Amino acid sequence: MWYVIQTYSGSEHDVCTWINTYVDQSLFERCFVPLYEDVWRKDGIGHINVKKLFPGYVFVETDNINAVYVKLKELPKMTSVLSMDGDKGDFLTPIYSEEEEFLNTILSGGILRVSYVEINKNRKIKNIIGPLEYFRNNIIKMDVPHRRAIVELEMMGEIRTIKFGLWMDVDPKIEWIENAKKELSTAIDKQVAADGSWQMHNDLRPDNIWDWKAWRDINANRKEEVADDELYGFKVGDYVINTTGICGETPLEVVKINPRKKTIVVTMTIFGNDTNVEMNIDSVVLSK
Repeated sequence: MWYVIQTYSGSEHDVCTWINTYVDQSLFERCFVPLYEDVWRKDGIGHINVKKLFPGYVFVETDNINAVYVKLKELPKMTSVLSMDGDKGDFLTPIYSEEEEFLNTILSGGILRVSYVEINKNRKIKNIIGPLEYFRNNIIKMDVPHRRAIVELEMMGEIRTIKFGLWMDVDPKIEWIENAKKELSTAIDKQVAADGSWQMHNDLRPDNIWDWKAWRDINANRKEEVADDELYGFKVGDYVINTTGICGETPLEVVKINPRKKTIVVTMTIFGNDTNVEMNIDSVVLSK
């Protein structure tokens, strides 16, 4: 069973290393910090930067959480083990089986890999290869030009938004994606040769071509109805960490969101005074 340890943002890997070093290995299967491959573009080409999927959280797989918890009390940076309803304390319960299944589906070696998207001549998504293909129906924002899809799911007792990095044909070749593309092409050829038609190979994927531009227009039309955090993953009152390092690991309060500019405004203390600073949405992550 999987349990979640909440710690200070920036201390996740230290906590994980401590557990792997000082807790009896017979008490747990593994301890890890989930990561994801974030994509940013330079000169139109995608580049990958590995970030924490759930800042402030460490995952432990164990069938003896009470024994592990006793040992964790020796670690000052560990704040609490979360119960399944999000509360903190001595009532320790694992994450829901659906959440564990979700994480097992999207994570490869503890990392949420990028998802390849194939665009046809009409600028519609023809195929998705990778973890995102299983959660198409949970997408609340699809931003192909900026190589990201935002998925909304319930995790650890809260509704959370998760960013999936996107990869395209113009980007550098990645071996597992190229192999998957060949396998898909072979499957298509075999089925077409057998009955002259092609249906999507995975039951979780719709049989029709997915029009991401239509989704973009729908989201634009819903602008007055949909909260900013549904579209961009943040809301006023959230605390975020700037990933560029200019503010260290200091949590910054979001005081304004500019959807059209894709920026947020946070409050920072500069020379003893509270100052509002505008930051790009892609440069921050939620602080927990």
